[in-house]
Amino acid sequence: MATAHARFSVTVDDAHLLRVRWQPRIVLRDCDGEVLTAAIREALPGRRVHLMMFLNGMESLSQDALAFFARKAPLSAVALIGPSVLDEALIELYLEVYLPPFPVAYFDHEDDAGDWLAARPAP
Repeated sequence: MATAHARFSVTVDDAHLLRVRWQPRIVLRDCDGEVLTAAIREALPGRRVHLMMFLNGMESLSQDALAFFARKAPLSAVALIGPSVLDEALIELYLEVYLPPFPVAYFDHEDDAGDWLAARPAP
């Protein structure tokens, strides 16, 4: 099942895996965490999910959106896929500052991200 929103699309792969594709070169705003979380809860109500997120060359990310993802989104593991070598450094900073209570890893390719998520325990 795929759902399109103005700023991203969500695809449910199975009972606990979602793929999120942001619009290319997006500026992630404060409200994006809330909107994505609402889409997750609508797609798989009452569940925590493994999330595969495609960064798509994001231009910037709001601190409030990052904090929301770390504290309020129903996530069990997050695989981030990015086209830029800078993405990995930004993810390391995110982990240090926001301390999400779930594993987060960066990947250059979707297949590697899928393998990593498949190896995580089901939420």
